[in-house]
Amino acid sequence: MSEQMSDRRRAQRVDANLKLEVRVPGDGSKTATLQTINISSSGVYFSSNHFLPPMTKLGMDIEVTVPGDDGDAPGTAMVPCEGLVVRSMPEAETPGCTDYEVAVFFTNISPVGMANLERHIALLISDIE
Repeated sequence: MSEQMSDRRRAQRVDANLKLEVRVPGDGSKTATLQTINISSSGVYFSSNHFLPPMTKLGMDIEVTVPGDDGDAPGTAMVPCEGLVVRSMPEAETPGCTDYEVAVFFTNISPVGMANLERHIALLISDIE
């Protein structure tokens, strides 16, 4: 990763293979179930078999694992959010390509959703250390 790219990131990004449901607003009821590659409190990076051009608005639901309260077993929580595609690789729709990597910046997450996302990231970081 280039030094310039890492300097622009304000939130720690962690590898995470999470269930992600993606909707393009105004595109009917089409929902794609995908997997994340990594995540931070400011965005998500995932793989898609369809090209999503930059500046595309997305509705998303991310399933995260959160620590249990008072020593309980970890559980799952949903993080409903909205985001904007900031990068797709390859950068253009490519015939025969079925593996696009997409970076999304979060534009809207409820306070409860953000708390669950941050708890999940803290859990992943503690597993690494």
